[in-house]
Amino acid sequence: MDKNWSNTALVAYSLLPKIVQELDSGIESRIKSSYQSKHLKIGVSTEQLIGEILTLTEQKRKIVNLRFIVSKALGDMKEDSRKMLIARVMKKMTFQKIADSTGLSLRTVFRRVSSAEEEYARNLAGYGYTEKWLEREYGKDKYICAIKKRLQEETNFTAKNL
Repeated sequence: MDKNWSNTALVAYSLLPKIVQELDSGIESRIKSSYQSKHLKIGVSTEQLIGEILTLTEQKRKIVNLRFIVSKALGDMKEDSRKMLIARVMKKMTFQKIADSTGLSLRTVFRRVSSAEEEYARNLAGYGYTEKWLEREYGKDKYICAIKKRLQEETNFTAKNL
């Protein structure tokens, strides 16, 4: 499994409330514009408006599905590994802060986070959520692609330093 895809899914998981809120806002604004045919006044056909609502709804379905996928992969991890990954990604703790809070050496924290990433990626792949599947399902999603691109570009946000 490409760690960039598994890391992308994990980072997206931590941002899901914001992504869902933005999608809901987009859906709601389009529904509101349908009242009194406001969309027609700005040159948007009813078919186009419905298409946009359906597209946003499909994006939301995929994002909600990602939540369940990542939750399952995290839930089946060893507790210590899961805690390391959550501290690093969800709580955005530095390696040094994790080391200080756990009483482990910095080198040990690096190894354990790397091991946790591998376990998480194995879990995803084991459930059929492979690199190919994630690329096919989320490779064109604007939110997920933005996260993936950021992970690829940031040298200090690689698999070694999630």
